[in-house]
Amino acid sequence: MTRRAYVGSIALLAAGLVTLIPAVHAQTAKDFSGEPDQTMASAHDSFVKGDMNKAGDQIQKAADYVKQQSQHVTKSAQQGLVKASDQLSELGKGVKKGTVKSADELKKTFAQVDNQLAKAWHATADQSQKSGKDATDALKKAGSGLEGAATWSGNQLKEGTRASVDGIKKVGKGAQEDVSKFFKSIGEGIADMGQKIGS
Repeated sequence: MTRRAYVGSIALLAAGLVTLIPAVHAQTAKDFSGEPDQTMASAHDSFVKGDMNKAGDQIQKAADYVKQQSQHVTKSAQQGLVKASDQLSELGKGVKKGTVKSADELKKTFAQVDNQLAKAWHATADQSQKSGKDATDALKKAGSGLEGAATWSGNQLKEGTRASVDGIKKVGKGAQEDVSKFFKSIGEGIADMGQKIGS
């Protein structure tokens, strides 16, 4: 092998590794602080390793979590979470049967489920605000869902939305003025993400 061919092959190898890094990034549970993302990340890892039964079981566990969350959101948002739970259940069955061939299919579904969670919790925060209740926790969960959708889909949040998602994490209970400040931007981010990922 000539020196030029050797240098060329090293350059190709380096380029290949650089393109692999973003693809691998969304696979680890430590990228996520809460559920259902940690379980979905574990399912993704199992899928990539070829353990389809374990991946399917973990996807079903995430589906059960999402269905449980439907009991805690405002009534108008419950059906959306039940559908998201069903979508995960179907994905888990497909993984076990071997009909799901690509990890990208998992990521797409996980992003859609996270965005649906964000939408449901945002609607819950809106209802809480309108009834004079503290909407902080609901908006934090909406921000977390939106962040998960962005991570799974590989999309960046717009600068204003990113600032609102980061800002709501720091807000203490009862700080309604701060919650109101972040509410609109997070809602816009959820709508924007929905268009990007088809949810």
